[in-house]
Amino acid sequence: MIMRTLLRSLLPALALASGCRDGGAGGTEDTGSDEVQRAQRGELQWKRNAALQRDLMRALELPEDGVCNELGRGSCTREIHHISLGGADPLRIGLYEPLPDTLVSTPIVLERVVMSACVNRANLDRGGSPVVFTELDLGAEAPAPDDEAFTATITALYRRLLSRDPEPQELTTLGGLAVDDAGKPVSAHDFAVLTCFAIGTSSEFLFF
Repeated sequence: MIMRTLLRSLLPALALASGCRDGGAGGTEDTGSDEVQRAQRGELQWKRNAALQRDLMRALELPEDGVCNELGRGSCTREIHHISLGGADPLRIGLYEPLPDTLVSTPIVLERVVMSACVNRANLDRGGSPVVFTELDLGAEAPAPDDEAFTATITALYRRLLSRDPEPQELTTLGGLAVDDAGKPVSAHDFAVLTCFAIGTSSEFLFF
């Protein structure tokens, strides 16, 4: 039920991101002047294993082994899923250079890593001195969208993950994550995880 709420809330953001990618990859537009041209932007590059882990460690203040660990077997980004995340493996399978394109599993793995990092940060903040979710009582219900704790939490995540403040419409969109399908508040812990996940899986965070 929570995931349905998440997907429904993210639809406007996904549509906006798709439009931005289409526009960003285009050529020079006609400005009506032979002397002034709009600078062309190259193709967006997705964050591969090391870059993804580094940015999540920095944004959520997690140790290297605190981002994502797959069932105790090893790091998601450096060992278990590193090929799906754009890494090479010359010793075990003879892959000396990263694959040029993403795999079918890449989007799922990206979401897996971000979700794990968000859950780990929320659990740490609930069990000790809060570092990221400092304005939330993680043992209580999620704050209402008009609550100062709601705005402070979203703003902190935007600054940490995207290095900017949220726009008013983004605050409105993420307000849907504070309640379930019946309109009742979710737990503050679930709210912390879902908002972190929503922002951390946006194209703005996952692409350079």
